[in-house]
Amino acid sequence: MIINPRFFYKVYEGKGFTVSRRFTGVASKASVDFYFENPSGSEVDVFMIAMEITALASCHIDIYRNNTVTATGTSVTPVNLNFSSAKASVVQAEYGGTYTLGNLVKQTICPGGSKKEAIGGLASVGENVVIPPGNNFLVRITNISDAATDISVEILWWEE
Repeated sequence: MIINPRFFYKVYEGKGFTVSRRFTGVASKASVDFYFENPSGSEVDVFMIAMEITALASCHIDIYRNNTVTATGTSVTPVNLNFSSAKASVVQAEYGGTYTLGNLVKQTICPGGSKKEAIGGLASVGENVVIPPGNNFLVRITNISDAATDISVEILWWEE
């Protein structure tokens, strides 16, 4: 996991957050989308420090910027990493909606395995990103294996 003194200080101030989601039984050749937005008018920048995607099989990971939500999905509530802070995040995160994709800005893979090497893998994508108000990204994870798999997404950031 990431050890970053500045991020730890932001957590201490009550400005550090995480959001995560596990997708179980993602069919072979199927995709899941995770949408992350710093809404217009939030008056803060979002400083993303890490995004980790873990899968039990091989996956393609595509990241798009400036997407349009045409039908909202299921909301995922960000968690403040300082248990004593009541500060809520401005971020809007969701999955399972309908999206018009924006610009493709990153393509990578999450490695898998086969037979006795079938341990899955982890991909760290897009570290140290600044997301001003009115901006968003969408992560599309596609299971490229021949069997259903489990996939998880975790994002860490601070706001100021």
